[in-house]
Amino acid sequence: MPANKKTSLTKKYLQLVLPVLVLVALVFILILIYQELTSQKRSQQQYYQGQAAQLAHLLSEPVWQFSDGIVNTLLESVQDEPEVRCVSMEFARGLMNGSEIGDCSEVTREHLRSFAAPVLYIHQGEEEQLAEVTLYIQEASVWGAVYREIGYLSALVILLCLALAIATFQAFRKIILRPLERVADSLRHYHQTGERQTVDWHTQDELCYLISEYNASLQRQAESERKAHEARVLAEEALQNLKQAQDGLIQAEKMASLGGLVAGVAHEINTPVGNCLTVATSVEALTIDFKKVLEAGSLKRSQLDQFVAQVEDAGALLNRNLHRTAELVSNFKQVAVDQTSSQRRKFDLKQVVNEVVYTLRPQFKHQTHQIFLEIPEGIAMDSYPGPLGQVISNCVNNALVHAFEDEKPGNIKIQAQLRHENQVQVIVMDDGKGMSPEHLQKAFEPFFTTRLGQGGSGLGLHLVYSIVRGILGGEVHITSTPGQGVALAMNLPLKAPLKSAARGDE
Repeated sequence: MPANKKTSLTKKYLQLVLPVLVLVALVFILILIYQELTSQKRSQQQYYQGQAAQLAHLLSEPVWQFSDGIVNTLLESVQDEPEVRCVSMEFARGLMNGSEIGDCSEVTREHLRSFAAPVLYIHQGEEEQLAEVTLYIQEASVWGAVYREIGYLSALVILLCLALAIATFQAFRKIILRPLERVADSLRHYHQTGERQTVDWHTQDELCYLISEYNASLQRQAESERKAHEARVLAEEALQNLKQAQDGLIQAEKMASLGGLVAGVAHEINTPVGNCLTVATSVEALTIDFKKVLEAGSLKRSQLDQFVAQVEDAGALLNRNLHRTAELVSNFKQVAVDQTSSQRRKFDLKQVVNEVVYTLRPQFKHQTHQIFLEIPEGIAMDSYPGPLGQVISNCVNNALVHAFEDEKPGNIKIQAQLRHENQVQVIVMDDGKGMSPEHLQKAFEPFFTTRLGQGGSGLGLHLVYSIVRGILGGEVHITSTPGQGVALAMNLPLKAPLKSAARGDE
């Protein structure tokens, strides 16, 4: 526990306990003062009442004997007391005139305290009241005696309160602060080392229950963290396996695309190569026949001219078909190298898209669909033509698989235009059946397809999304209205970011 926290808790305790102790001490001292004051007044009253009774007892015999001198002497002896202002004696049944010693006027009596006692005399076994003597006292202040007595008691009370405060504070530290400090030490040890340390505290009170719950919570937390760690490890392994499987499927998708490209180009090459083989066979047959005529010596001018014309036609046909084959091989070679190597280079956008579309045209031969390009000349890019070709190929294949049905002719259009000096927008659109809003939201999710087992793998558009946002460093958006086709808009930088700076969305 930090020092300021312990000080704060101590202050709170002292702020709570000390005022209570001070208040209790004050109340106790006030009670003592009241009791002492009452006791002093009672003692004073008892003293003067006793004086009056003693005086009445002494006066009984002189009054019975009618000894005025003795009576006055006794009355005057009481007058010697400083607090006695007046002494009066009233005789019963008018036996004698009353006697007064001191200032016994009415005004004076109103401000004095009186203590009366009957003067009794026992005659022939019977008690008879002869008179009544009254002392008028100016009560002396008892505060001096009270202060003397209370001063000692107050000091004793204050010392007792201080001792009580110290004792309760020590008990508070032992019962409350010490277990809390151990809990704080346990927490501090955990924050510093990461190790959980239970608190050893055994008492029969609420704090013991609290610490027991704290220790139990440490154990539960440790168990939860252990299970969470195991779950995290399993989840990471599952995620790694899933990524490996996904990467494998993506690579399979790429290779399948490349396989389709090879099959299409092979089919395209088969025609000019077959033509060349036919022409070569025909030239061989013509050459054999020409050789026989030449060896027989029956060669005519017309036969020679005919042979030369046929060889020229065959050469022209061979030249055209071999150029066609070379063009196909060149386009295939560039597209295949780009798609398998993913090398960065500078290229013209229209040329690369033309090469990709050229390799895709065999897929349109036996269908009624058409593909159109609207890409201006001169859009130079410093990017990755292979991944870009993969994107174009996937978009076109996705349209061929999903956009058109019922053998109705459809159109696929690839457009490109500069948005500003460092970005180009490429749009692949079709006029097919479109997509529903529910399917549109999941279009880029991996393994989502509406034609599973019918030519759809669920990775085509996901691969488009990953490549565009990853390697090419762009953005891709898909829009569709049911019955009006789909448009995939890709905003690509003319200069792609380095692979280390590209977003890892794959």
